[in-house]
Amino acid sequence: MPKLYIDEFVGITNRLETLPLAFAISRAHGHEIILDWRELDSLSVEGTRKGKVRLLARIGALRVRDCDEALFQGLAGKKIILRSLDGPAERLDPIYLEVARKVRVASHIAMGIKELFASSGGRPVVGVHIRHGDFQVVNQDRYEITGYEWPAVPIWWYEQAMSAILAKQKEVVFFLAGTGDPDTHAELIRNFDVITLDMASSYTYKGPDHGSRVNPVADLFALACCPVMLATPISGYSHWAANALGGPTDCIVPLPGATRQEPSMGLLRLHGSRLPRWRAAGRTGTDVIPLDRDLAGVDLNRGVGTEWL
Repeated sequence: MPKLYIDEFVGITNRLETLPLAFAISRAHGHEIILDWRELDSLSVEGTRKGKVRLLARIGALRVRDCDEALFQGLAGKKIILRSLDGPAERLDPIYLEVARKVRVASHIAMGIKELFASSGGRPVVGVHIRHGDFQVVNQDRYEITGYEWPAVPIWWYEQAMSAILAKQKEVVFFLAGTGDPDTHAELIRNFDVITLDMASSYTYKGPDHGSRVNPVADLFALACCPVMLATPISGYSHWAANALGGPTDCIVPLPGATRQEPSMGLLRLHGSRLPRWRAAGRTGTDVIPLDRDLAGVDLNRGVGTEWL
């Protein structure tokens, strides 16, 4: 049986994005899928096994970084190290959510997530994903994306969006997750009813730009329980929480050019779509529905859904 390896070449959610192509290759050509991921103590992927990409695995392996249909058809019998986040849409689109359902969080993490959300007493919950670190705020007064590969959303935008939500739904609880230490966002914790997971991260191998106090796998699955999320455009982490894991999520995102005075917001509903469509929405505005300050069209009365964990 030919082997297909996925190692830690990128962060966890980008690696999750390689799985649909891995399963498509396996189904077409019979490959065994082997994951060399430290996070496998926090999650599992049905139909794969844990292994190491050591020297022998690398010798003679084909590094697949961009996979079109012609390359896909020529992979039979090849040992593969997979590093492609995309592939032939006709092969990946039909199986995307099926593959996402193969990704399961460890039982002790699922229990911790359920216990946290049970403490909200059935109140409406909105997720908040703050991606800083490797994503950089390029203008403190304006959300800018032009000329920047990984633009972060300024904290003031989250505060403005949370205020707009609170004005419409007084009972709301915000679940805060993201890169770094949630306690550093003191203004959000001070001004709103915020909950966070108390599950320490042991994953430091990606360096301080990807560091987080909280286990990123736990945060990811908890965010995926939220029916509404203040998301980071372009981020694959926001994407997997909103559009692949769990049920459909309404994503409220900043529009390019948003300022403190005009914190423009838009709505994305892309459940079941793959990462390229999400990133196109963040970079070009495709699929984004502009919202007014009243957030008309967004149902803010929903609690979390944890039954799928």
